[in-house]
Amino acid sequence: MVHRRCRAILGAEEAALDAVQDVFLRVVEKGHLFRGDSAPSTWLYATATLLCLQRLRNRASHEGKLRLFAAASGAAYVNGPDDRLLVMRLLDHQPEEVRLMVYLRCVDEMTMDEVAEIVGYSRKTVSQKVSDFLTAARAQLQMSEATP
Repeated sequence: MVHRRCRAILGAEEAALDAVQDVFLRVVEKGHLFRGDSAPSTWLYATATLLCLQRLRNRASHEGKLRLFAAASGAAYVNGPDDRLLVMRLLDHQPEEVRLMVYLRCVDEMTMDEVAEIVGYSRKTVSQKVSDFLTAARAQLQMSEATP
């Protein structure tokens, strides 16, 4: 399950294998932080997703994920590579939990209920955080369009 998740996000077998090792290393190091609010598999899934998202942020080849983000979120306000980079920069400044929520909802196209279960928040909280991010991103993109 962890390997499939890492491969789906990173897109490369070698990168996925490295990420799987890091996920389980992180689980060993941070296992004491597992609260037991969800199934261990849900915690592993979220850990794998966060770790892979961190790797994507550091990879120069994340342009494909930017296109997926723009298409999946129905973001007609994202009009080119500069706008997509701006959206990703805005997402980078968000807390880890918001990045995870937005990614799961907009890229993985999960329902709000599925995202809420993975991150351990209520559906209403997830919906509000995703909505707040998208509203701020739209405003920032409109401001950047107005600036020559």
